[in-house]
Amino acid sequence: MTDTPDTLRTRYLTLILGDDLYAVPLGAVKEIRGNCASVALEGVPPYVVGRLDQPGVAAPVVDLRRRLDMPQAQAGAPSVHVLLERGKRPLVVRADAVADVVDLGIPDEPATTEGPDARADLAWLRGVAAAAERMVLMLDVDQLVAPADRAAVDAAIAADQARAA
Repeated sequence: MTDTPDTLRTRYLTLILGDDLYAVPLGAVKEIRGNCASVALEGVPPYVVGRLDQPGVAAPVVDLRRRLDMPQAQAGAPSVHVLLERGKRPLVVRADAVADVVDLGIPDEPATTEGPDARADLAWLRGVAAAAERMVLMLDVDQLVAPADRAAVDAAIAADQARAA
């Protein structure tokens, strides 16, 4: 099968959190890493566990378990960090593991608004699909850092970078 721009737009990287599968658009995935260092930030919501400690990348690290109100993994459990980029806003998400790339048949369409979402508590959820007879919760990359929290996260990253300079 030859990939076309339309089929590429419908592919997602699936992430494992506990027994559940979550998906992020494959086109937004820039890099996948194992455990990586992050720098703690002050004044950010609890689900933002820091900033990626890599020169030239000022990306907040979102712990998906915390963001989705799931119990924390056991201490020392493996995790994976996925660097995502949509537009000029990089983001790192931490999950238990990466599962697979799947074609969900649903095109990735970036959010068109920067404002608050009416679905505030579930704004991170873009939809639900099926892959290999499993339910996959599709994450809205643009909502993983809540609009109400973006200014605080951006300010904390800027302050941290100013201290480091």
